[in-house]
Amino acid sequence: MNIATHACAPVAAALAIDAVRLHSGRDRLFSRGRLIAIGCAGALPDLLNPHLALSARYSSWTHTLWFVLAAYPVYAIICRTWFRQRWILLTNCLWLATVAHLATDTVSNGTWPLYPWGPVIAWRLVRGGFIHWLRFDLAFILATVVLALWTRRLERRQVSSTPRARSPAASR
Repeated sequence: MNIATHACAPVAAALAIDAVRLHSGRDRLFSRGRLIAIGCAGALPDLLNPHLALSARYSSWTHTLWFVLAAYPVYAIICRTWFRQRWILLTNCLWLATVAHLATDTVSNGTWPLYPWGPVIAWRLVRGGFIHWLRFDLAFILATVVLALWTRRLERRQVSSTPRARSPAASR
């Protein structure tokens, strides 16, 4: 998967949650800034240590269990500082976005989670060449765009259907 897919997949999940909440008449959990943070957390392992070869991913410190464990307290500090409302929820979402990145890399061509000890774990549940992965990437990007448009439409519909308070001038 490419870096755009690693960013879009957790954002699509957050948008789906928002769409369900808006459809049931509740407010959104994820503002635009929170969605950007979730996308960045999903792409973070590749942003911090870019790699082109599979062997570079195996030796990447950002594709290990140690990185996942160290990321949680960093996310907590960031969320507590910049996103005060629902900061625990956002901390968990950022962490899950990072875990999802490593999980998708593990099922594609593998990771070395206990680097430099232990074996490389490669389940290779998804096989195929570049065209096959391009389809996955396009599907996640398209899903994110569709969900973003859908949540925007639901939010506008919800705002337009709420009764507005009458102004004192209108009652005269």
